[in-house]
Formats: sequence, structure tokens, C-alpha cells
Amino acid sequence: MKRRVTILGAGPAGLWAALSLLEKHVEIEVTVLEKEGSPGGITGSFRYRDLVFDYGSHRLHPATSSSLMGRISDLLGDDLLKRPRNGRIWLEKRFISFPLKPVDLIFHLPFSFSFGVVLDSLTSVFSDRSEGVSFEDTLRSGLGKTISTRFYFPYAEKLWGLSPSELSPVQAKKRIASSSIGKMMKKVLSSVRGSSVSSGYFYYPVNGFGQIASRAADSIVDLGGKIMLDTEVVSVIPPSGKHHGTVVTAGGDRIETDFLFSTIPISDFMRFLDPVPPPSVVEAAGRLLFRSMVFCFVEVRKTQYTSYDAHYFPGLDTCFSRLSEPRNYSSTDEPHGRTGLCFEIPCTEGDGVWSLDDDGILKLVLDDLAKTDLPEPEVASFVVKRKRNIYPVYDHAFSLNLGTVEEFLKEYSRMVSFGRQGLFVHDNTHHTMEMGVAAADCLSADLRWNAEKWADYRELFSSHVVVD
Repeated sequence: MKRRVTILGAGPAGLWAALSLLEKHVEIEVTVLEKEGSPGGITGSFRYRDLVFDYGSHRLHPATSSSLMGRISDLLGDDLLKRPRNGRIWLEKRFISFPLKPVDLIFHLPFSFSFGVVLDSLTSVFSDRSEGVSFEDTLRSGLGKTISTRFYFPYAEKLWGLSPSELSPVQAKKRIASSSIGKMMKKVLSSVRGSSVSSGYFYYPVNGFGQIASRAADSIVDLGGKIMLDTEVVSVIPPSGKHHGTVVTAGGDRIETDFLFSTIPISDFMRFLDPVPPPSVVEAAGRLLFRSMVFCFVEVRKTQYTSYDAHYFPGLDTCFSRLSEPRNYSSTDEPHGRTGLCFEIPCTEGDGVWSLDDDGILKLVLDDLAKTDLPEPEVASFVVKRKRNIYPVYDHAFSLNLGTVEEFLKEYSRMVSFGRQGLFVHDNTHHTMEMGVAAADCLSADLRWNAEKWADYRELFSSHVVVD
């Protein structure tokens, strides 16, 4: 009999683990379980009234490794486009270009902001650069008061639902690449010279970002793998010793497995395990915080709403953190006379925003949009979707809680959690794909897990910083 590997979650990490395993070991039987009706997770796409929507603003960053980029190019061929970046930030009640440009920093922001940045830059040589005890301390010492208090601090509170003082300094290191005035100005200047890897372009599939996931899923099936959509897991008996494991679904299926990969949120995974982990582990997993998202997708009676692919809104005066127009990512002309807008609204599952009905969400979005300089859209229709567990939140206790859970998982030699939600990390899509490739690389044909090699990969993962 073939050795059986089961993967929970058909997001980028799970898909690339499955694809890599099947390409490497023809003797392994791979099954991927996904609770949604299509692969990709948050990186998937869907069609609505002939418009293609992504779950937020996704793009393939040029920092993607050449090997991974080559594999994606093989899957998509001419459908993978190289596109110019053209975004804006709503800052100090005006739009400035994103990525940042020196002319905007100097001339297009209020004098108090520009002067504050210059003053912070001049005095930064005398400031204490040691790591602070919080996100707030770390950014204030690195970027100075002006950019921290008038840009990053409100943005952090909007995205992660906690004040900057309640967030761990690790959150700053993982989410903000330019952690000092000097690094920020170097990045800005490099974008002008074209020397930065992130200066001005990205890759995007012609039929939406989810086309990467759908092509990967098709390839998995072509190689003999199995993807079970609309399949919710309710119980997991881990494989151990000479005994196989069993995954039980809400539909009553019992899927036997010899090795188990999980890419679902680690807090959910702990709840599914049978036997139940010790109370200390269950409690630690329950204290790991995730931020959720409400997406408001709006059909507008206009061929193009603006010429920009994405607008960022760091202030607390708007409910949405980002607005994207998918048409401008793929440069499509269809359908004529209509375009789509995606508003991303960070929230916590079960809070007032999450629980608001769809009409209430649209009203909230349009009311806040009116506070900006963007034109009032002529809404033809809209649809609201909710996704839970989007962003890990690094409060001051996250490291201790995560460590407790990961120490428990080490007891199982044939069960591994990885991916952004499985490792509770902040990563770009290409990072999570590379995690899947790495996980497959650590599993031999006879299902022996190379823990030492995986530890080396984990060390590499720890250096990942989200790139904008």
C-alpha cells in the first residue's frame, strides 16, 4: 500500500507542500482537506457578476526566490503578468504615493509632519537604539515620534486591535522592514534609483491572484493527489508509533493517514486533537490571538474607479485599512462600464463590525469613504464576505503561549504544523509557499521526518520580514 499523507488546509502552504511531495515521491498518496469551496484560502479569488475579486490586495513580490518563481511561471505561463506598482496612502488628510517618494515626504505633507521627520532624523543619532519592551517603544526609538505617532501607531491599532503599548516588539520587527529613519530613507531613495528589489513592480495572474492556487490544485490532481473541498475537520487522532492517524470530518468521513501536516490556525488544530492535549496546552492555544477581516466587494458603474491599484488608510477615522481595484492589477478591459472595489475591514471575530449585517457594512464603508478625497462610487451591487484568523496578533504573552503549544507538538514525530497560521507568523504569500516546499523536503519517501533539517528551515523562517 502507498504511504498516506494528509494535509489540513488548501492555502498556499498546504498546496505547495502537496505539489512538492507528489513531484518528489510518486509512491506517496497525498490528500488535502479544505473547508472552503475553493483552494487558496485568503489568497484565493472568486467571480461575482463577471468581476474577479481577490480577498484583499495580493500580489507576488519580486523578492520571491528564483526557484519558486520559476515553478509558478511554469504553472501560469503567459498568464503571469509583470505589473507596475501604483498605490497611494491617505496620510494627514491627503494622498501621497506608495511606495514612498522623497518629493512627497518633503513637499506633499504638512510642514509639521515634514519638519518632525527631519528633526527626528537629526536627533536619531543620539537616541537609544536598544529594543524596547513594546511595539511602541521599538518604533519610537527607531523611527522617531512623528512617523510613529502619526502613521504607524494608529495603523497598528487598526490592523491588530491592540494599542501599540500592548503589542510585543517582535510585531515591529516582523511587520516593518524599515525600522529606523536611516533604513526608511534608504528604501525611499533606492526606489527612485530602481535599485530596490521592491521598487515599482510586482507579478500578478491575469485571472486574479487565486489563479496561482487553482493551477497548483489542478497540478496536484494531475499528479494523482486528492483535494477534498467543502470538508470541515472536527477531530484528529494523530499517527503514532505503528498506528495510523485518523481525520474525522463533519460529513462523517474517516480518513486514515500515516503522516499529518496541518496549516490551519494552530489554536483550532489544538481543539481538534484526540486525545485532548493537557489543560495548560489548551489554555495556551486559546490565548493566541488572531485578527479577522470583513471584506466588502462593491460593483461600481464605471469602467475604472481610479488609476491606482491600491489605497492604504492607516488612520482610525476610516473602518477599512485598504481599498483595491482588481481591474488595475491585471489591466483587463472587461467588463466594460463596470469595475470592482475591495474594502478590507480589520476586526475581531464576534465584535460589532464582524456581527454587523451586510447593509450595515456597506453603509459604514461609504460613510467613511466620504471622509476622503476619493469620488463617491455609483454602487450597482455589493457582496460581503468574512474571513477569520487572518493576522496573528503578537501581544506580550504570545511567545510564551506559542512555545507551550510547540513544545507539546514535539511529542509527535509524524505530525507537523506549519504555514502562516500553523506557525503563527507574519509572512508574505511567497514565504508560505516556500514553507510548503521546505516541509516536503524534510519528509522522506518512507515518511521519516528530518527534524534537524526542519529546525534549520525554521531558523530561516524566523528571518522573514513582511515586504510591502
